[in-house]
Amino acid sequence: MAAVALPTLCTSRQPLRQLAASLLSASPIFRSSASPSLPAVYTAASSALSAPASFSVSLSAAPALPSSSLPSLASLIPDTLSGLRDLLPPWVFAVPKRRTTHGAKRMRSSNKGLKEKQNLVSCPSCGAPKLAHHLCHECHVSFRREIHREAKQVAAPQSPAPAQQA
Repeated sequence: MAAVALPTLCTSRQPLRQLAASLLSASPIFRSSASPSLPAVYTAASSALSAPASFSVSLSAAPALPSSSLPSLASLIPDTLSGLRDLLPPWVFAVPKRRTTHGAKRMRSSNKGLKEKQNLVSCPSCGAPKLAHHLCHECHVSFRREIHREAKQVAAPQSPAPAQQA
């Protein structure tokens, strides 16, 4: 049974960066077997590890874990985008691609028809048809005209009588 050694953790002013760098250096994902040169992420991580630290905490004394109990990080990440598509549920991709047009909305609602209004009554003052518990259109227009006429009379200043010249 093979054992996995945990990376050494150095604590300094930037512990998160160093932790990420130590995980990156231990991970087989960031090592490129196809190209002999290392990726930029790997080189940046190794340079961050070489920075001097105020003190170091070594986790090498921790018991080694069997590799069979932990799945490798590389096996969890798919190689291509098609592999990523297999991991996501299909409803993630079921989103509208374009806005529904006016014509499409009209075609969809063409068979539904308009409902008849059941709450039509006649206005008690003018007799015009109106919806129950609403103002009649004719009465509303006449009311607005009267209010505006009164507002104009109040706003218009009374012109003083012309002074008689003697």
